[in-house]
Amino acid sequence: MSKKPSPQIAPATALGQLLSEHPELPPVEWTVPRTHGVLKGALFADDHPFEVLRAYADVFGGSIRPDTSPGAEFESAGLVRRVHRLTTTWRDVPIVVEATATVGLCGARFLPGQLAEQRHQLGDAPVPSAWAVIA
Repeated sequence: MSKKPSPQIAPATALGQLLSEHPELPPVEWTVPRTHGVLKGALFADDHPFEVLRAYADVFGGSIRPDTSPGAEFESAGLVRRVHRLTTTWRDVPIVVEATATVGLCGARFLPGQLAEQRHQLGDAPVPSAWAVIA
């Protein structure tokens, strides 16, 4: 066994602190990769995820951006989905929270996300400043 500290210790500690200090935050699926010190969250839900991402941005700071890598926009059950990511550092731990949003949903329930998505449908201009919470 190596005497070198595990890169998982800091993210795991940060996750414990986050869950105990902010029980009001919506649940996400958390992972701590074994090879690098990043805390990763993933949101899998039927609801539009921007309110959840914003709730975490209010605690962590950081910014919410669409993922522009290949495969970040995909089709699922006949709907086009796009990955969005909150990236930040909290208590010296890099944090990434990812969520997918359905492109083109309508109605009051999805209105905030729909308004944000409309700009992607018109050429992927810069992310609206209302999305980002800058630390």
